[in-house]
Amino acid sequence: MSGYKQENRDGKIVVLDAATGKVMGRFVAKHFADDFISRLPVAEPVEPKRARGPKGKLKADDPATPENEAWEGGKAPKKKKKAPAKKKKAAKKK
Repeated sequence: MSGYKQENRDGKIVVLDAATGKVMGRFVAKHFADDFISRLPVAEPVEPKRARGPKGKLKADDPATPENEAWEGGKAPKKKKKAPAKKKKAAKKK
């Protein structure tokens, strides 16, 4: 039930799309609404993808605009943390 929410309006259960607020259905009982939601498709998260120009080259971001043109959808993926560097042992002197 991640992308949908239920509200009680005038004694009926209304199922709404959480992102848009669009009414998906009206039901007399809560168990009918729960069954309806369980049958709806679940939107899977889309992986960020680099935007490309007409020749297939990667696009750069224009810092003058609020949107990130370098990534489709306007959001870049989160950066992964690097493992800390290992300390080198000091060489023994004879």
